[in-house]
This record gives sequence, structure tokens and C-alpha cells, in this order.
Amino acid sequence: MLKPWNTVLAFVFGFLSCALILRWMGYQPPSQSRQLVLATLSAPPPPAGSVPGADAIAEASARIEPAVVNIDTFMRPRRSRGLEGFFGQESEAMRGSGSGVIISPDGYIITNHHVIRGADEIVVSLADGRRFLGRVVGADELSDLAVIKVNASNLPTAMLGDSDKLRVGEWAIAVGNPLGLGSTVTVGVISALNRRKLWVDEGRFLEVAIQTDAAINQGNSGGALANIHGQLIGINTAIAAPPGGGSIGIGFAIPVNHVKKVVRDIIVQGGSIKRARPWIGFYFDAVRPSLMKRLGLPDLNGVVVDEVLPGSPGDKAGLRADDVIRQFGDRAIHAPQELLEEIMKRQPGDRVQVRVWRNGKEITLSVTIGQAPETLR
Repeated sequence: MLKPWNTVLAFVFGFLSCALILRWMGYQPPSQSRQLVLATLSAPPPPAGSVPGADAIAEASARIEPAVVNIDTFMRPRRSRGLEGFFGQESEAMRGSGSGVIISPDGYIITNHHVIRGADEIVVSLADGRRFLGRVVGADELSDLAVIKVNASNLPTAMLGDSDKLRVGEWAIAVGNPLGLGSTVTVGVISALNRRKLWVDEGRFLEVAIQTDAAINQGNSGGALANIHGQLIGINTAIAAPPGGGSIGIGFAIPVNHVKKVVRDIIVQGGSIKRARPWIGFYFDAVRPSLMKRLGLPDLNGVVVDEVLPGSPGDKAGLRADDVIRQFGDRAIHAPQELLEEIMKRQPGDRVQVRVWRNGKEITLSVTIGQAPETLR
């Protein structure tokens, strides 16, 4: 029969043994896991060092590629509306593919919101062939960023760089899952920085973006843009493509410093972050020479209103088709991008004085910024 103090020692020894086994297996309490990834997002980028020689790109690719994952998304089969529905058959599941970047060894992964939007099931495939079920931690639709989580440990992670220190002309390495082919590396340079309020497709724009000519195609969304040191400097998200699709050397990535801020909010708040999108409710375009002559404009500066949606803030303010917006608030408007930037600076409820060219003269309208309807977000 064990003495009391022997019993206590046996209990303590057993407890410590279990703790060590769990630690060896990579287990971390949920709160500790979240604190770990938050610390990663807040940590200053480590010194990059130098990567000389012809193997620089290969070495950088080897550092970032293991942390880039393929993401396959599925929508559960829906009942068919066709004749086969009478027999209880179901339509085939819809499928999409994209990419993501691991930022913590216990399975936090950054990707684009549009990659996982509407997904009922998410499958994450690592570069080493392992596959996991993923769950959505949260998303910010306005920034087109999302965080997913897999139940795993000791995963390879990306080293986060500093996008504020980038220079035009630096090497840029894109890693992702183009066209569902699997892990693929392409190389180019940083073509431009601080592209702001960039409209990338219907209902989606980028608040700020890095432009690169590293080849980015469908499926690269959510993947990594890395520097020559293999550090993550952006999340690939969009391309300018011809009607037939494909890369033409104009791709865009969300800068990693912006990503850090958004991902921190997602992890702290959880769920979907809802931010009101400012809205006036009209379609606009650049002024063309033929329009300048027809409307009697003194020059090509301004943005022409093509259509105003009934009942929208623009409609209520008296904005009409063929009005040419020459000034928005304190800023003279020369091109559509400038007008989009000014609108996106505002908040719903703000009042803005807008000078427009109409019937051969300039007039001033007062517009109250609205909130974009759910269908347009």
C-alpha cells in the first residue's frame, strides 16, 4: 500500500507526463492559440538579411512555398428544379478553388473572402500532400480577406514582411494554385505601389493594392506574394485580364501590413466584420472628346454620369445622366479613379458639395452619402 506522500508524487508525475505528451503533440488551449497568432501579427518583421547569387529566387521560393495551401470549396448539392427532381435526385455540388497562406503553426490561414464565400465545405491541401477540413473563423468582405482554421499542429508558416518598405522594381514571387493545378511559383517585379480604391470587378474593389507583373491567374487568389527573402508581402487577389481571361502581367495583391490589421480584427471579433460601404447610386465613365464637344465642355477633365438609380442618394440630390462631375468636395476631379477614391473616403450620412457641368455651366449639388444595399456589397 502506497504511503500518502507517494500517492501525491505519483499523481504529480502522471499529470506532468500527460502535459508533456500533449505539448509534444502540439496541443495548445484555444485562448493560447489565439494569443499566439495575434502576437505573430503584431511582431516586427525580422531582418531579411541578404540572399546573394543566382539561387536567390529558388531559396526564397523554398521558404514561402510550404506555407501556401490549396483551398477547394464545395456547396452542398441542392435539389434540382428539373424533371429528375421528381425522383429525389440532387444536382452536382458546385466547386471552386483558390489559395491561402498559413500564418500560425496550429492552423490559422489567410485567404480572400471571395475564395470561401458561400462555401458549405472547405478542404485545405498542404504542399506536402496532407489534407484537412477547414472552418471559417471570420471575414471582412470590404477588404476581401478571410481567416480559416484547420485542426493541425506544427505546420509550416509564412514569415511576415513589411510592405511599407517595398520599392518599385523589387523582385516579386507569386505562389498559389492557378487553375487548380497545385502549388505554382511565378516571378516578376513590383510594378507599382499604393494603388487605391481599385475597382476589380462588379461589386468588388481593393482599398489598397500592390501591382505586380508576376503571373497571377484564376486560383491564385488568396495565395502569397513574397519578396526575394521569401517573406510574405501581400495576398494575391485580382488580375486585369482580357475578355478571354489569362494573365497579361497586371496583377494585384493586398499589402501584408493592411492584411495584418484586418486579420487581427477578424481574430479578435470573430465572425463577419460588417463595414458600411458609402454609396451614391450612379454609374459613371471618363469624358471622351465626342462628349466634350456635345456638352460644350472646356476640356476633358471630369467624370460623366451615365445613369442614376431611382431613389438613390444621387437621384435625391438631383444628379442626372450626362452631368459631368468636375469637383467632389474640395478635390477637382479629372478621371473616374479620383472620383471613386473620394467617394470611398466618406461615411454614410456625410454631406458633400458636388460641382457638375450641366447645360453649358457649372452648378453645385449637395449629396448625402448613403449606404450600399446588401445586393451591391
